[in-house]
Amino acid sequence: MRDEEKQPAPAAGGTLKARVVSWDVGFHPATEAEWTDRVTSEVRDARAANVDVLLFSELFAAGLAPYAGAERYYEFVTRRMHAAVLPAVKSAAGPTMLVCLGSYAHQEAGWPHAFNRSPVLLDGVWYFADKVHPTQVELVDDPPIKAGNVLPVFKFRGGSVAVAVCFTLEMPEMAAALKKEGVQLLLGPTATSDEDGVARILRSASARAVELGAAVLVAPLVGQLDDWKNVGSAGLFLPAQKGIDHRPQESVRRSEGIARDDFVIPWQAILALRNQPAGKPETRPFLADHPFSVERR
Repeated sequence: MRDEEKQPAPAAGGTLKARVVSWDVGFHPATEAEWTDRVTSEVRDARAANVDVLLFSELFAAGLAPYAGAERYYEFVTRRMHAAVLPAVKSAAGPTMLVCLGSYAHQEAGWPHAFNRSPVLLDGVWYFADKVHPTQVELVDDPPIKAGNVLPVFKFRGGSVAVAVCFTLEMPEMAAALKKEGVQLLLGPTATSDEDGVARILRSASARAVELGAAVLVAPLVGQLDDWKNVGSAGLFLPAQKGIDHRPQESVRRSEGIARDDFVIPWQAILALRNQPAGKPETRPFLADHPFSVERR
């Protein structure tokens, strides 16, 4: 089912229902199967609630690491994601919901590095987007996180969607590239350890919404695993254009517990921004292209 004509129409009023799952990385039930069941229960509940877009947190799958035993934990997480979690989520999601399952550290056997990889379920098929901008900490981690070199753009409900994993969301060059692609929905799975990081993410998400004329959805990782602490707020940021309620929508700040936040994306209004009103053009930065040069003086 690839043709846009065959995809379900947005909800009443031309909107999409989006849900953010802020995952607690410290969630550690007795067995791995219980951990996977908790993930799939969130997906099943979202499907039952007629959610169109479901977003999990960056590196939420680090919660599998305590079950690794003597195995290298990135390799273990990779193996279990593909053998158990992804098939279970696909089955629970059904054929029409867009699911961005946060991200996980993807390391094949024998690799000296890993990728921070985001699984994206679209039209019942899994796609993957690697984090293009690992943080300075990730680059010197053991094993180091290697930068991805492709930022995929997907077709969805008559528009385009991309995934910007955490630090990538803070990069203006990413916005410049996606502006050329006309992206209308940007999904941001994130993991931040302090208020400075939270502020960078939320303020960057707001800027990306203005620059791209897109809805930007943020899903924070929370909780603690060993000495790794996380804090954040779920959020939806919309373009600052006429006819759109563009006030930032943010959850309370959270540092623990698995939580859900639902948001309404005015999808048809965002799609319509690509067409200027006849005779009365509006200031729309995502439609402007003015090449220039910089001179040092």
